[in-house]
Amino acid sequence: MSNLRWKVLTILVVFIVFFAVGVYPLIAQHYGVHSPGWLMDKQLKLGLDLKGGVHLVLRVQTDDALRLTTEQDMERLREELKTKNIAVTSIDAPDSTHFKAVGIQPAQDGAFRTAAAEVQTNFDRSAGTNGTYTFTLKPNVQANLREEAVVQARQTIERRVNELGV
Repeated sequence: MSNLRWKVLTILVVFIVFFAVGVYPLIAQHYGVHSPGWLMDKQLKLGLDLKGGVHLVLRVQTDDALRLTTEQDMERLREELKTKNIAVTSIDAPDSTHFKAVGIQPAQDGAFRTAAAEVQTNFDRSAGTNGTYTFTLKPNVQANLREEAVVQARQTIERRVNELGV
């Protein structure tokens, strides 16, 4: 008989705790009662799926698209210079929209400008001083690449979400 009494008491305590933590805050909020505060903080939170909506924040790394274009054109120039036997000390990209060609000999300056003409569709070339040329990605190309990266990311997300039938 004592064992049954403890089982009933345990069930009653569990029910009271469940009611206090789970149900009371919902009822109290419905009627505008905001006390006790510590108990109201324990209120069950409904997720967005239960509230009827989803909020998606899309952040696209557009600088990566710029960096990729810069590196591709930099490599294209490097290969072009290699095929035309134009010596250059180094070609490197200090950031996502610039790259520098350093160490062009004055005798090969004209040949370098001719080889770099292909890259100049997307880049502006600075005047060569002491055998160093800086290529800067054109602002309109930057804007187009950023826009394309955002559109492509949005289309990818939409395609993946629509595959799930959401």
